[in-house]
Amino acid sequence: MKKILYILCLAGFIVSCKKDPQLIDKEKYVYDIPPVRLSTNAIVGTYYFNYSSSDWNKVHSDTSLVVPAGGKSYNAVTDATVFPKQLAWADEAGVDYMIFKWNASATDNSLLNAFATRRTTQNVKMVIGYNTAHLSATNASPLTGAKLQTMITEFKSLITQHISKEYYYNIAGRPVILITPLNLSSSALTSIDYKVVMEALRAELKTIGVNPFFIGELATGWTAPANFSADALASMDAIVVSNWNTADFDRWWAFYSFVDLNWQNWKASLDKLNVEFVPCIFPGYNEPSAATQRIIDRTEKNYVDYANVAKRNMGVNQMVIINSWNDFSKGTALEPSKKYNKQFLELTKREFKVN
Repeated sequence: MKKILYILCLAGFIVSCKKDPQLIDKEKYVYDIPPVRLSTNAIVGTYYFNYSSSDWNKVHSDTSLVVPAGGKSYNAVTDATVFPKQLAWADEAGVDYMIFKWNASATDNSLLNAFATRRTTQNVKMVIGYNTAHLSATNASPLTGAKLQTMITEFKSLITQHISKEYYYNIAGRPVILITPLNLSSSALTSIDYKVVMEALRAELKTIGVNPFFIGELATGWTAPANFSADALASMDAIVVSNWNTADFDRWWAFYSFVDLNWQNWKASLDKLNVEFVPCIFPGYNEPSAATQRIIDRTEKNYVDYANVAKRNMGVNQMVIINSWNDFSKGTALEPSKKYNKQFLELTKREFKVN
């Protein structure tokens, strides 16, 4: 009995001698975003969405000013008045290029052609977002052989049709091309070896004198870079993570500082691979049709905070992408709207351009 009591007393003494746990200071992860002033212009891109009737049938939190009075939708391919207005607005915001997702469909080609033929004196240019989905790569039938040759042939065709033109955006003579998705589904993890694919693509394009600046797109958001293949990340010149909305309360509550911490990690990790990190922001987020969401209010303070987070984490080319130009169903549209008019064009120009 004495032995048991001794052990219990000793255990109690040890417990009582333990130090109280030291919690991380809240200021380390919930903090104000300081203003950042640029000395040179940032390169501003934005995603352009080609809405179908199903997209316009969703509940929207706002409506574009390009739509005639009383209307709710537009079609940039069939309505020749849409692009001239949108491109002029993009110039007002200092947008350097619009990203058009291309997945080998007739609709995708029609949108690219509409952009090219309806330009007049606008400065904003085109960037193609090449989607690999149409190549139907699987673990059993990966992106090699005939599929890889199809990809190379498509790129050469796109170069002839659009990428070599004056309206296509270049960095130091290198056409900017977005490749998506870099994050493959769990059922297709070995379907695309991006290291092999990009080496083959670059080699083929080099033979025709083209050296693209490839931006790899990850659409996951909030996932740490360590969870992705370093070889896939290193195969690109830059990486953008395009989706930062959240249903998580903590991330929503401290949204800008949480994004800042995440992007610091991304930038530091990509710097080691000699790959540029491209921050991706939105004016606000409100997706009425989402099952779960936390609204990011469209206010000047919120957008300026987000812009400053981007400026704190830009790479050597000072690139930022705004998601989106016109995704009204998610409330992220930069395009002038009936509710906000040109407010976010003006803020974009003020925050990312010095002249």
